[in-house]
Amino acid sequence: MLFRVEDLFLKSKDANDGTEQALLNELSAFNDYIKENGPFIIGKDISTADLWLGPKLYHMEIALGHYKKWSVPDSLPHLKTYMKTVFSLDSFIKTMPLTEDVIKGWQPKVMG
Repeated sequence: MLFRVEDLFLKSKDANDGTEQALLNELSAFNDYIKENGPFIIGKDISTADLWLGPKLYHMEIALGHYKKWSVPDSLPHLKTYMKTVFSLDSFIKTMPLTEDVIKGWQPKVMG
């Protein structure tokens, strides 16, 4: 659900259509989950679920930052820590796309 909501918010032309709030609700739920169960999705050890989610959060951060001037709010500190931790993994650093490639990849969806 999270990435459908992110996609809708990213494509939205109406600031009052509720897509930003829907994204915040999903991110807040994940923030609360990580607070109680983290630091990773299944607990203290990284899993394939984290390696799946990390790139999606990375795309979200870059695309929403570029096209909406939006960032994860400070009110979600556990999510922000989670993202920082996953983004700093050696395997993530070695495979992450360039910022400009993420922006270019999202351009047809946002501008279309």
